Amino acid sequence: MITLPSFPELEFEERRHVYKLNGVVIPSVTTVMKPLSDDVYGKIDQGVLNRAAARGTAVHNAIENFVKFGIEDIPPEHEGYFNAFLKWHEEHGVAPYGTEVKLYHKGLLYAGTADMLAEVDAMDTLVDFKTSAQVSKMMCGVQLEAYDRAIASHDAGIRFKQKVIVHLTKNGEYQMLQFQDTATECWRVFTALLTVRNYKQKFKK
Repeated sequence: MITLPSFPELEFEERRHVYKLNGVVIPSVTTVMKPLSDDVYGKIDQGVLNRAAARGTAVHNAIENFVKFGIEDIPPEHEGYFNAFLKWHEEHGVAPYGTEVKLYHKGLLYAGTADMLAEVDAMDTLVDFKTSAQVSKMMCGVQLEAYDRAIASHDAGIRFKQKVIVHLTKNGEYQMLQFQDTATECWRVFTALLTVRNYKQKFKK
């Protein structure tokens, strides 16, 4: 069992998808990882990407409502993805500590939102849900490591035993992918991306 830290100094403007730390804008994990996401999704039609984003938002909202209020409310066209979540939730003895958890790295000053922090299979677990047709392992490991290191930077004694992507599918099935073995490499990649991003920002001022 872990107690989630509170970060009142971190604000999130949902409309612009902007994080502010004590009133100052800091980059999101998504922004830092844009060179990777451009490589994976850059050639996909924007309409397809928009529909995928809307589906992901709907499923994430349904998961949050289920965890917080115990309600099952999902648009019919996305019901299969939510059923996949419920199946995973039951089969792995999931006990959520929090969903849509806003966090930031105390030293490197980037922010993000973890989909879920929970006990999964009796282990403290960092969880991210995906509803895309395919899961990019190249991106997922980096994303999870960035969240993990952000939480660890606050010295709250929180250490996750496992980091997983739960890939939810339309047919009501799921796959839980583990991302422990690539932690060091993924952190090197993320910090390299952050260094390049910060360097470029110096010349935009």
